[in-house]
Amino acid sequence: MRNAKASFASKGKKKMTDINEDSGDRRRLMHRRSIECTGYLRNDGLWEVEARLLDTKPFAQHDHFRGELQPGDPVHDIGLRLAVDDCLTIREAQAMMRATPFPTCIDVEPILQRLVGERIGKGWREIVRRKMGRLEACTHLSELLGPAVTALFQTMSHGKSPEGRDAMDHHRAVTERPFFIDGCHSWRTDGPVVAEIFPQFATTRSAGD
Repeated sequence: MRNAKASFASKGKKKMTDINEDSGDRRRLMHRRSIECTGYLRNDGLWEVEARLLDTKPFAQHDHFRGELQPGDPVHDIGLRLAVDDCLTIREAQAMMRATPFPTCIDVEPILQRLVGERIGKGWREIVRRKMGRLEACTHLSELLGPAVTALFQTMSHGKSPEGRDAMDHHRAVTERPFFIDGCHSWRTDGPVVAEIFPQFATTRSAGD
């Protein structure tokens, strides 16, 4: 019966148009947000990530504080830079409020300095909430920390001599559980991926679960 219901429900759903298939005939582009993150290994041994959030609109508009904005002019152009050591302790932090809708937005640029000395790992989101008060920070800058940090993990994933290596090579023998375990479906401790790559942290799901 359950399968029949699922089949019936699927028949009633319209197939969504693939992003690359839409010619624009049935909808009008109103806004574009792009987020770009770039990771580096510095000559001094620190790991660095730069992240940028760019909001644009495809039509001319009047901005209360900036006057006329032409199509493609940035509504937001916000960037950040983090540098961490091998233990993911933040050594440098910088925000760049290049284009903002309000002049007061640039007042928050120094706030990332509060994260210097903190370690990215378990409890990271709580650290950010505690260090960067909601009314002291910028919503978009705070949101940009998410993709910046995950890009930082990817930057460090192959170590400092990455050529020809598997991303997990320098993780396998660790005795401290990596932060990403139990962070998503594939990295759950009772799943096949952890059992294969990190058997020392694998668990078995109880019969009652």
